[in-house]
Amino acid sequence: MLKLRIISALIFGPLILGMVYLGGIFYTLLLLTIANLGIYEYDNLLNRHGYNTPHFLNHLAVNLFLIVFYLELHVFVLPMMLLILFAYFIYILINVENKSYFDAAVSILGVLYLSPLLGFLLILRMQPEGMIYLYCLLGGVWMHDTLAYFIGTKWGAHKFAPSISPNKSVEGSLAGIVGTVLAFFLAVILYPQLLSINPVEAVILGLGIAVFAQFGDLLESTFKRQIEVKDTSGIIPGHGGILDRFDSLIITAPFVYYFFYLVKMI
Repeated sequence: MLKLRIISALIFGPLILGMVYLGGIFYTLLLLTIANLGIYEYDNLLNRHGYNTPHFLNHLAVNLFLIVFYLELHVFVLPMMLLILFAYFIYILINVENKSYFDAAVSILGVLYLSPLLGFLLILRMQPEGMIYLYCLLGGVWMHDTLAYFIGTKWGAHKFAPSISPNKSVEGSLAGIVGTVLAFFLAVILYPQLLSINPVEAVILGLGIAVFAQFGDLLESTFKRQIEVKDTSGIIPGHGGILDRFDSLIITAPFVYYFFYLVKMI
């Protein structure tokens, strides 16, 4: 398992970093791919447990959200949300004999989980220093996850959230937080030209990334526990599915966006 995790990281890591570097349509296509694979996993898992989610409508919704963000047509976000909501209402009425209300409800939650949060990954890259911001996000989340995994596996003795994820430990959680905070602090001290923030802001950034990464991971673990699966799919060898791999990133992206937004304002 560890060997597969490392091989997958060596393959997909540079690919993602390359798409972030290129930006524009290449990066947007990457996010569209992630969104469609993610909603496919979500639908597939729910359908195995008695739901009958509207696949076409779910895929249409996540694609429309990201396209609107890419075109910077932010004024249309609210009207589009209303349009999508009414599309689900129509689906409920057409399929009144089935449990369409509950199918639509879980579908809307999945669309809102993926679309706006992935949208932050997109608009973050579109900022003047967006590439640096995204590298901070990716580096911080990956460092947190790596430290939490290896320290927790080696020295984890106290369960962190046994009712949600029995394998997570307090030691791994603390290692992920401390390591991420220390990394950003040292980066600003040693390479101040990379980020236009001070050491205190670097500590806040590292702490926020670590905390939100853990929150995203726990949220995804809760979903998997309630749906009774270990991984959302096996598309990424050693890591599971798209939702498994990007759960921390999409939850942390809004924090990183607003952190830099507020820092620039101050």
